[in-house]
Amino acid sequence: MVGDGREKDDTLFRWADQLPDPLWQDVRSRDGQEAAQCVGATLTQSVFQVPMLGRIYQVDPVAQRITISVDPDYRVGFQSGVVLLYALARSMGVPPSGRMVSPMELTGGKLFFQGAHTLATRPLAECFAADPTTLADRANAMGAEAIGGADFAVRIPGLPLLPLYVLCWRGDGEDGARAFIGIDDRALFHLDLGAVFALTNVLVGRLTH
Repeated sequence: MVGDGREKDDTLFRWADQLPDPLWQDVRSRDGQEAAQCVGATLTQSVFQVPMLGRIYQVDPVAQRITISVDPDYRVGFQSGVVLLYALARSMGVPPSGRMVSPMELTGGKLFFQGAHTLATRPLAECFAADPTTLADRANAMGAEAIGGADFAVRIPGLPLLPLYVLCWRGDGEDGARAFIGIDDRALFHLDLGAVFALTNVLVGRLTH
């Protein structure tokens, strides 16, 4: 089965089984129960069960393996792995504030989310314009909750303590559809900017493919 997310084309950084050893070592160096509690995961016999975007990922730091519970043959993408390992190694367990911001509003985000790190709002807008019903169905499959503020607006649990937001507008006249990706303003208590970018890519990949 093909892996998830808007992964890089570079075959060196496409799959979770290509994650570098230092990321795994960071997880192994942390107390497992503390990591699970801070992320909102569970820990059974040294294997974490981590909810992310409506799926339960099984993260085994000893075997250096990530799978999903419903399909052990599913090949997990590199960016999904980055998010999971970073959160398990670094999350501080801070609950969400409920305040949505653009990732660019996070500390350092204005400089980071440019060029190769530009947020993938265009594919979202194109998907919404072409097939809004399918987009809504895919969001609902990830546990989306409808909110106000746009023609299509939902809150999606990225990680248990880190909600993401997707807002889309139909546009009219010369203005086509547009989209916005938001995140809780406490995101950096759980992920760094690179992992935030990876999480938004996985979100977009799941919604548009």
